[in-house]
Amino acid sequence: MNTDTHHSLTRSALRFFSGTSISRVSGLVRDMTMAFCFGTSPALAAFLLAYRFVYLIRRLFGEGLLHQGFIPHFETKKNEDPRRGALFFRDLFFSLFLVLGSLIIIAEIALSFSSSETAKLAMWMLPGIFFICLFGLSTGLLQSERSFFLPSVSPVASNAVWILGVLALRNLPIHQAVVGLSIVLSFAFFVQWGMTVPRIYRFLRRSLSIKEIFSIAPFSAELKSLARPILLGMIGVASVQVNSAIDGIFARWADLEGPAYLWYAIRIQQLPLALFGLAISSALLPSLSRAVEEGAFARFESLLNFAKRKIFFLIFPCVVGIFVLGLASVNLLFGRGDFGVNAVYETTLCLWCYGIGLLPSAFVQIVAQGFYAKKDYSTPTKGFLCAALLNTGLNALLVFWFDLGAASIALATSASSVFNAIYLSQKLGLKANFRPMFKVGSCAIIAGMAALFLGYLIGDGTLLFWHGQANLPKTVTMQLYHFGVQTGLFFAVFFGLCRKELTELISIMNLSR
Repeated sequence: MNTDTHHSLTRSALRFFSGTSISRVSGLVRDMTMAFCFGTSPALAAFLLAYRFVYLIRRLFGEGLLHQGFIPHFETKKNEDPRRGALFFRDLFFSLFLVLGSLIIIAEIALSFSSSETAKLAMWMLPGIFFICLFGLSTGLLQSERSFFLPSVSPVASNAVWILGVLALRNLPIHQAVVGLSIVLSFAFFVQWGMTVPRIYRFLRRSLSIKEIFSIAPFSAELKSLARPILLGMIGVASVQVNSAIDGIFARWADLEGPAYLWYAIRIQQLPLALFGLAISSALLPSLSRAVEEGAFARFESLLNFAKRKIFFLIFPCVVGIFVLGLASVNLLFGRGDFGVNAVYETTLCLWCYGIGLLPSAFVQIVAQGFYAKKDYSTPTKGFLCAALLNTGLNALLVFWFDLGAASIALATSASSVFNAIYLSQKLGLKANFRPMFKVGSCAIIAGMAALFLGYLIGDGTLLFWHGQANLPKTVTMQLYHFGVQTGLFFAVFFGLCRKELTELISIMNLSR
């Protein structure tokens, strides 16, 4: 009997959420450590720009792309015969192994002809991409097997290595430190992938002998079914990630420290997106794929609508919180050491601009899973391509014509997310029902206004930001006071007004355990 219900979806999302929460906390500690030790220096900005380019390979051959192409096809083959599913994974693993090795060698040779600091740093990072892409494939398998905690908590290991690397290198000249940090990054990705290896091996041993596991059969006939989704997915992901790399270039043109401002801002913006959006969408895809496989389209639509309602309840208050608590949160997390007052202002402005696109980005995560479950890869690809073109055009307009600085890149990203969310929702035929969302949205806005007014009374500088009159607290005690008091009031008012919706969510969580 199939167990894919609203409760089972919530249970899977909770497992992913619990691991991701730990991972994101470790990621925040990592970013706080970098901000304290290296600030927003141009050398660190070059490191982050190199990471954007290397991340393109990570996204093309790992993580979301492999999940979108792998999970629906794996579910089909596993449903036919568990052994066939294991062979499918084994062949894909060795194929990816060979492709990544060849690609990294070619990239290393190509980058060796460049004398730029960014290219040199990318050369040191590239070996780590080999392991993080294998990690992406491993997490796809584990999620199909309803194992959500391990894939989501594994980044803690790489963040721990990264933090230790920053602390060990902090006394070196910054240009030497970022080289060392690039090497540390490769080792961190190896550790992260290593966390999944025992569980993957146990899965394979259930259906295959040791000899069969290590029988290399790359590019087998079974993988032909993945050729089209992988190709289309690569086009879509490439458009987004090339755009992200181009964003970094635009940010450098706008401000030499611009990539660093964007990095710290998007770390905060992506926190709710990773905790809630990624948790629900990751749990959603295997369930939707099984619904499509069984022809249960009523369940398919029900799961999608349930996911949309819950993502709004969880994400929209975070959007309001970004605008009300953004300055206080940036100052609390990063406002010390080499991270000065101007860096706090610029990062906050980028965060607000990213905040506009937070809810649309979460909806894109949810709606895109519906297409992937149906093995329709062309429609999301078209949406991502159009959004990428729009983003590039807006970047050029806002940076060179309006001269808005690094924040213009965040604003362009949000605008393209709004476009993509509308496009994909219309193509999937989802009906826009705003009635269940109206109360939650109104309560979040009222709670935000209350927190904003309280912040003004205690001396928070959000309302005075545009006049440059904000007096930012420098001690951790005062930073915690400003952030804690406003955050406490915000959630007290919001949950007080949304008692019914909160009770419903808690009851579903309890039933899902």
